[in-house]
Amino acid sequence: MQKQRMDGGFQGRSNKDSDTCYSFWVGGSLKLMGFHDFYDWDTLRCFLLSCQSKYGGFSKEPGELPDAHHSYYGLCGFSLLEEPGLNPLCCELGISEQAKK
Repeated sequence: MQKQRMDGGFQGRSNKDSDTCYSFWVGGSLKLMGFHDFYDWDTLRCFLLSCQSKYGGFSKEPGELPDAHHSYYGLCGFSLLEEPGLNPLCCELGISEQAKK
């Protein structure tokens, strides 16, 4: 997977660092196209956990402060990874399947 970096995260463009929100943007796109088995789920999960703040939420990348945008898309990324306790994600809308109904 070309856009999955060595740290497990996805990058939006070449020569950019991994970014939490791309766990949804890239991961969701791959799922919609039927290619979600082509990335390493375990390293993506580790990357997302490294962006989690001990105070709550997720940051863009490890060591930064969390914000609402990256927190939401970080949770979406975990939903794509089928993390226990999270509802399945509707990738087309970026909301849970339950909310879509």
